[in-house]
Amino acid sequence: MKKILSILLCFSIYSHSQTPTYTETLSQEIHSKTIENSDATLNKPYVIMVSIDGFRYDYAEKYNAKNILAIAKNGSSTTRLIPSFPSKTFPNHYTLVTGLYPEHHGIVYNSFFDKRTGKSYRIANREAVENGDWYGGIPLWNLAQFQGMCAASYFWVGSEANINGMHPKYYYPYNKQTPYEYRVKRILEWLQLPEKVRPHILTLYFSLVDTQGHKFGPNSEQTKEAVLYVDKQIGALREGLKLLNLPVYLVVTADHGMAEVSHLININNFVNVPNEQFLGGPVAMIYTKSVAETDSLFNTLSQQTNFKTYKRMDVPNYLNFNDNSRIGDLVLITDPPNTIINSQSNKTELESIQGTHGYDPFENKDMGTIFYIEGPDIKKDFKLSPFENVNIYPLIAHLLGLKIIEPIDGKFDVTSSIIKK
Repeated sequence: MKKILSILLCFSIYSHSQTPTYTETLSQEIHSKTIENSDATLNKPYVIMVSIDGFRYDYAEKYNAKNILAIAKNGSSTTRLIPSFPSKTFPNHYTLVTGLYPEHHGIVYNSFFDKRTGKSYRIANREAVENGDWYGGIPLWNLAQFQGMCAASYFWVGSEANINGMHPKYYYPYNKQTPYEYRVKRILEWLQLPEKVRPHILTLYFSLVDTQGHKFGPNSEQTKEAVLYVDKQIGALREGLKLLNLPVYLVVTADHGMAEVSHLININNFVNVPNEQFLGGPVAMIYTKSVAETDSLFNTLSQQTNFKTYKRMDVPNYLNFNDNSRIGDLVLITDPPNTIINSQSNKTELESIQGTHGYDPFENKDMGTIFYIEGPDIKKDFKLSPFENVNIYPLIAHLLGLKIIEPIDGKFDVTSSIIKK
């Protein structure tokens, strides 16, 4: 344990304001005493799934993230992981742990409106984020626990909510200020718990690369520094895992990439839509109050050439984004370097944002992200062609020997070639 701590502490803590002490962080952990590993699962392997928010598909090579690149050499990877549409944080993190497209698991955007219930989901609203009624599907931690296997989460979308009647056995309420070194340290400590209560599926989340990509752009020195800082944490995790001598699969992935943004499209120049009916971004949604309003707005907005306008049921099938009432009645889709707003003024809104995401990931390569995996039965130095992120869920279920108990959109066949025969 002392050797592990010395490895972790060799990395300086990235500057955070009002950083909590480690004991304060640990006191926030929520722990269920009722879930234990069944005897049949004790010899099963372990999977750690790490998400580096906003880590574009080419960042590792572009910025020489040596620890992440070492995973590719020692295991398997893809040239580009294709996020689900829209390529936003909350929809894609929940897709990664359910194997479902956003239209099927229900988290259709970072914030959205449910016309059936009259309620709104917003990522800044703790009550909504922690309400399991919003989340469909069976997240990986619940799939494991249903089958007698403990789970843990050091942050992940959905991990704070009571979904299917449970949480991960160990989890934390999200706190962006928690130092990354502490998160890595806790993952290693969880893997040293007694076998009966040791988690077999663990999730870990880092947001810094996304934050810097938004603020300074994907090609900035600040984004490079963020990539290399998080890469150090991956290195610390890998070194710590070597000392534990456990059969561990390490998965490093992300929710989406990042593109430069430099132009605003203000729909207020074309139509009058109350802000409470509008959600903006590279993909914008308008919630109308009547069919007549839908038709009227569509007739005007569809004449514009710098974005595409669809009625919900007409969003192209390849995007898998037309089969949920939480999706706006109108969906507006643009391409980089544009983003869509609804404002009386657009003079200052780009001053604090140089990068963004959300665009069609099939049309915009920069939305692509990463998938790296190493572990006992993974082929070395093997690369997959681009594939969709819904296919990670069945791969992890296979590695843990879990049975998928409800229909999903992902397929194990897509990634099965990385497994040693």
